[in-house]
Amino acid sequence: MKAALLLVDLQNDFLARPGLMPSAQEITRQATALLETMRGHNLPVVHVHTRIKPDGSDAMPHWQRNEYLACVAGSSGASSPTSLAPRPDEFTVYKQFFSGFENPALDQYLKQLGIDTVILAGIYLHGCIRATALDAYAKGYQVLIAEDATGSTEPLHAEMTRAYLDGRAATCQRTDVLLASLVSPVWSPVANEDLPAAWINNVWHNAEASEIRHTHYNPADTRQEVWTFALAGGKTVHAAAEASIVARKDWSRTDPKQRIGLLMCWRDALAAQMDVLISSMVEEVGKPVVDAREELLRGLDTIEACATSATFEHASASGFSVRYRPVGTVGIVTPWNNPVAIPLGKIAPALIYGNTVVWKPSPQASQIAKLLVASLVEAGAPVGIVNLVFGDGTTARHMMREGGIDAITVTGSIATGASASALCTLYGKVLQAELGGNNAVIVLADADLDTVIMPLARSAFSYAGQRCTAIRRFIVNKSLRPAFEDRLRAAVMALKIGHPKDLDTVIGPLISRHHLEQVKAAIAEARAEGARLLCGGSEPDGWQQGCWLEPALLSSVHLQAKIVQQETFGPVAVIQEAHDLAQAIELANAVPHGLVAGLVSLDPEAHRQFLDAIEAGIIKLGPGPVPVHPDAPFGGWKASRIGPPEHGLWNRDFYARPQAIYG
Repeated sequence: MKAALLLVDLQNDFLARPGLMPSAQEITRQATALLETMRGHNLPVVHVHTRIKPDGSDAMPHWQRNEYLACVAGSSGASSPTSLAPRPDEFTVYKQFFSGFENPALDQYLKQLGIDTVILAGIYLHGCIRATALDAYAKGYQVLIAEDATGSTEPLHAEMTRAYLDGRAATCQRTDVLLASLVSPVWSPVANEDLPAAWINNVWHNAEASEIRHTHYNPADTRQEVWTFALAGGKTVHAAAEASIVARKDWSRTDPKQRIGLLMCWRDALAAQMDVLISSMVEEVGKPVVDAREELLRGLDTIEACATSATFEHASASGFSVRYRPVGTVGIVTPWNNPVAIPLGKIAPALIYGNTVVWKPSPQASQIAKLLVASLVEAGAPVGIVNLVFGDGTTARHMMREGGIDAITVTGSIATGASASALCTLYGKVLQAELGGNNAVIVLADADLDTVIMPLARSAFSYAGQRCTAIRRFIVNKSLRPAFEDRLRAAVMALKIGHPKDLDTVIGPLISRHHLEQVKAAIAEARAEGARLLCGGSEPDGWQQGCWLEPALLSSVHLQAKIVQQETFGPVAVIQEAHDLAQAIELANAVPHGLVAGLVSLDPEAHRQFLDAIEAGIIKLGPGPVPVHPDAPFGGWKASRIGPPEHGLWNRDFYARPQAIYG
């Protein structure tokens, strides 16, 4: 294989398009990794750029019809970010339409170098990447697409494109896999090494040669390796689904009382391992021990509540009756930040309603997942009702494409939800998605700051803000703002940064160095746009071996700033000013998310107006973190949720199907 990298339309105008998924920052990061590796090994790089005349006379017809111009010759929008800028010795080819091969100079250049393989990265997957890939295929090149270094503003079209191209005209792979095939970096094919990739039919399955390893490091001290696992590919996911299909024939016919009995035995087995599970959360995901204990207890309560609230029949009416039947096999995708409570909240109702499960935990929480499935076996679970696959986003995509999986439930970001929605639509699967929150609390002038300020600080910054229910925006009455800023700043600076194993730690480490750098970049971007940093935002002295960040509080942020509109998912909060309650509610609603919203006021009329107008699925009246009750519906509005909410009576809406019976 003699490969060349083609960076397609990685130009500022295109990267600035709203709705780009993955984000422009993530695409740039992955493409830069590819570019630097290629350069470091003296492998050829080609920059494929769109270039339009200033008068727009050579723009695509639909651009001309819509009076739209981008990438005008000589403009900053036509340039690339600094890390992706062409070097003088690198070839740049210009185009006006979609495919890089519309310019014959590209094919001529590649043929002169004897290139037989092209690696594509850039935007947009549904447009220029697709056209370039198809033309490259037609000209006889092997085509590799770096799927995490390509983006789109059209998630459904992007997933359709990925599904169509992969295995036909191209092979879609992650950046690290592509790099492994070129230069064998730290991430590498597993080959025949004894690394588990899945737990299927109560047996550990080692990775196939095409699957890759992932090593996770202790967030509190990244010098310490916690574990190494392989990330399951499509064949492994298919094997897990097949095992689940076999197991569900008997499990779906099991008396519901027996299924509930198993789940209560599982609850007891987990309770007996409380110390082990808490220690694993502390080490693996850096969760402060107090928060880890609360999460485990909440997870145990969720199992019990699920068992209590499950119903399988509907009262008969005149001429018909209704019963509820299993959906089939449920694919479960869970995050790292609540590695016990969220899986229990999904697996328990899936099993109680007679489904079987293929579960993909976050790669950062794989060791905890092993403990959970081991305890389920200890509780007496039949073979094959829960099958575990280790993996990442690519593994999740395999699950969503897998014919043997009937429904998907996922907790993640809005971008994750968009991708999952597109795939589940394409492959005919039912979807439930909990998609995070960019949550706001409104603080009115009658608030007693002496009472509320520390609970508000904790609601934003405990567990380093790595909770979907964390408060990220404080919307404050104008007359209260100066005093609120001073008091909140003092409260935030008093929060204890420490090792997650210490009982008095409030703010532990972030999950990884990569996530730490993302949060720091978001703070830097907000400051560049004019935000005032009231405190924090730096790595604390003495903690450089881990992933710590001092809690950051920002003020003077404008409404459209990314730090306001997007979920940072770290120890960052912003203060916004409102003239009155009506404007405060307007600001609270002015983001895509709608998970949690709160109000701090003693005025009953303010409560009424707030409850009438706020757009969120979970409401908190008063300060402090949101208490997640296992019988209450957990789910957001707007972009924060797809499908029915989780927990309580609402589990049946997703994990079971109604069946009307006449006669």
